[in-house]
Amino acid sequence: MSTVSGDIQIQQILPLRFVHASDLHLERTIEGVTEAPAHWEQRMLDISRRAAARLFQYCIDEEIDFLLLSGNVLNANVSPPGVLLFLLEQFERLKKAGIAVYWAGGEFDSPDDWSTAFPLPENVHHFPGNSIQEYYFHRKAGAESSPVAKIAGMSRNQHRKRIRVSEFPLESGGLYTIAVANGEVEPETLAQRSIDYWAMGGSAKRHTFHGKAAERGTRSEERGLDGRRQTADSHSPKPYIVHYPGAVLARSPHDTGLYGATLVEIPLDESGQLADEPLLTPFSTSPIRWVNDRVVLDAADDAGKLADELRQRIKNYREQQKTEDLLINWLIDVPPGQLMFNLRKGNLAADLLSELRSMYGQEEPMTWSVSIVPLIPDQLAKPHYEQQTILGDFLRSIKHFQDNPAELLHLEAYIPKNWEHEEALKHLLLAEKITDEITDVSDAEENTPKERWEQHPHQKETQQKVLREAAVAGLELFSQN
Repeated sequence: MSTVSGDIQIQQILPLRFVHASDLHLERTIEGVTEAPAHWEQRMLDISRRAAARLFQYCIDEEIDFLLLSGNVLNANVSPPGVLLFLLEQFERLKKAGIAVYWAGGEFDSPDDWSTAFPLPENVHHFPGNSIQEYYFHRKAGAESSPVAKIAGMSRNQHRKRIRVSEFPLESGGLYTIAVANGEVEPETLAQRSIDYWAMGGSAKRHTFHGKAAERGTRSEERGLDGRRQTADSHSPKPYIVHYPGAVLARSPHDTGLYGATLVEIPLDESGQLADEPLLTPFSTSPIRWVNDRVVLDAADDAGKLADELRQRIKNYREQQKTEDLLINWLIDVPPGQLMFNLRKGNLAADLLSELRSMYGQEEPMTWSVSIVPLIPDQLAKPHYEQQTILGDFLRSIKHFQDNPAELLHLEAYIPKNWEHEEALKHLLLAEKITDEITDVSDAEENTPKERWEQHPHQKETQQKVLREAAVAGLELFSQN
């Protein structure tokens, strides 16, 4: 552990700049792609390393002071030797650039999980999993150096999700103080700690909390030219930030938007001292970008109109996206009719996918159409429910259960004997099964059906989806007769 010397060399302080990253998961690849071209297979196997390489290159290009890794870098227990060697090579690159690494392990990358056969270079400081360890970042001024920031951290282990806030230091020692950890925390509980920036990990989504440290007495601290705080009279609580940078790679269709890391800059205030509020600048490292694009069409539109629209949108994406592969799920919003029927039952979706993949999926960066899915409307057009036909009776029954989701479903009465349409039967009986599971409770339970239903939001969503699909399937089946 480094220590702070008693005599500090006074020097002109410079802005502090570091990168905060987490959730590299080097042992994983992406999900949500069932079909991909052969030439893209190796790109997908290496995609986590490609994202990490972008992160480390950014650190070198920006000439940052240090890199904070707040866990889930890799699962050392299942990662092949090639992944471990890759990470060591990246650490060595940072070492040559004079960049230190402060690494708080997550669930599977604490020091205890790291193989001794792969020793870490001396610029990498891997926090222990059973206690807080503190380091001091020094900046050289000629032959002398002085501390600019204190970095305290602790790795997580497999049995602990929540961060032990009480173990982090109460006092900063007058330096800009950073905590590095992985796991869950209530941001409001951190006000008692004299920590300026909480570098957190363990969440794939980026989010930030801005808080104010609790007042302790009538004196506060300001930073002098050496980066240390100096005591001054003040009643203003100091700000602190809790930041999760999110994952460096968009791994599934749910991961839309920017995925990468955060450049953190502590600027100088008007007096030339380190400011309290950092500047957070997100930057992308993901080599791929997921797009879930909703395409709205009219009932009168045909397959040609749909194909033209998809091709034009791909061209627009390719003009905007120059360095990342695009994975697109097309969500087709069209009223029930011939086009929807052809997408659901015919070969139209498969034919369009084949055409788009052939046209735009062979170049780099690649634009790959993952799926074409017609969206099922929540409700059909009003005239469908008003018709005095068997179809009208069927649709009104479906709508009744959509409007009264807690009511028991008994659908056998609506199914003709020896009915040949097995798909619609499957949808209807599944909806009934879901409701029976929710309402099948012991006599000891006193909740009303509505209260029991509200306790099962997932099943409610599933049944509503089944009922929507059953309505469209019934409309299609009756319309074909």
